[in-house]
Amino acid sequence: MLSWMSLFSEWDRRLFYWVFEEMRADWLTPLMLFFSEGNKWWWMRVTILLLWLGLVWRGGRGRVFALLLIPTLIVSNELCDVLKGWVGRLRPCVVLPIEPLVGRLSSPSFPSAHAANMAALTALGGMLGGWRVALGLLWLPLLVGLSRIYVGVHYPSDVLGGWLIGGLIGSGVGWLWRWATARRVSRPSESAAGRRGT
Repeated sequence: MLSWMSLFSEWDRRLFYWVFEEMRADWLTPLMLFFSEGNKWWWMRVTILLLWLGLVWRGGRGRVFALLLIPTLIVSNELCDVLKGWVGRLRPCVVLPIEPLVGRLSSPSFPSAHAANMAALTALGGMLGGWRVALGLLWLPLLVGLSRIYVGVHYPSDVLGGWLIGGLIGSGVGWLWRWATARRVSRPSESAAGRRGT
């Protein structure tokens, strides 16, 4: 068991170095910084807020998605924080002799909350809007997850773990909503059938 863990850790480290060093390019770095840190920039936060308000104003599935997205991201982010404290894995920018692009973060590494949140968003969108919506949103978790490795703050396994956790949470919230909606629709039909029977 230990040898398998050691082998996995070694491949994880090698893949990290491949993304962090071999993929490095002048044209790619600004894009990766945008997907990694963009949510911290004030103008990006305003843009996200306006998009969210637009979905709420539009109504229909867009409104449902926007309103369900808030608890989905809260659960995803908080669960990642709990798991980070429990696992206690040090970030590559702390353990490895590298200089990260976004500062040397000291918080635990596994799982990546950025990756989890984007996977939760994509999974929720897919559950509410179908596979085409999920496919249209798939670039978000992929690029955000890759960017976290590229800037030097997460191992690939941190990102994979985040994708898995976020995907499960987003799918779970979407499934619960569909179940509750189907149950609410079926109850009036059952009541009407009961009244006809009497």
